[in-house]
Amino acid sequence: MKGLLLTMTEPPARMEEEFNAWYDTEHLPERLAIPGFSSARRWVDPQATPGSGKYLATYELDSPQVLETPNYLAHVGDHFTPWSKRCLSRCVLFRRWACTQILPGDAASDPAAQALFLACGEVPAEHEVEFNHWYDTEHVPLLAAVPGVLQARRFFDPAGKPRYIALYELADANVASSAPWIAALATPWAKRIHTLTKDCEWTLATYVAYKTLPAGR
Repeated sequence: MKGLLLTMTEPPARMEEEFNAWYDTEHLPERLAIPGFSSARRWVDPQATPGSGKYLATYELDSPQVLETPNYLAHVGDHFTPWSKRCLSRCVLFRRWACTQILPGDAASDPAAQALFLACGEVPAEHEVEFNHWYDTEHVPLLAAVPGVLQARRFFDPAGKPRYIALYELADANVASSAPWIAALATPWAKRIHTLTKDCEWTLATYVAYKTLPAGR
């Protein structure tokens, strides 16, 4: 199965220009030089409230095990560059998920996507089997059939907070507010799942494309 490294970040407003320069000129190229990183994209939520996570980065991995290799570990933690340490230490928000793609297991991202809808959340243990059955057999198929949805994938990070992530790659941001999209969210089963998960943490947000880079190998 393919893997995904997902990060949500937000720099202080006074540092945003430097943060983006660091990300685009040092951090992304450094990551994409690591074997197993196949591509990376940055996304931005222009409507994000301060501190909620303005920037998203998606790193497509050949497998989740790429994040356990010496090549990757040589660039994280104590091995961060001085500029990386400076920018990351000043973030007002930093969240990270190391994911396995669970549906479908080997699908690639669509480079034509101009927007990304993120659904990141949790489910009570007693409802987890039904939650996954609904997601895989009804929810993702319905949303994947909405005009303008280019790719729909699910991911799981057992150490994530929350653990479940769904990414919907869109032709444009308006897809996530279209009538077919809204109708796909209004089935009886979807309403039941919403009731079962309403007390869990969920992040639902639409990001637009910021930057795309292929792997340099």
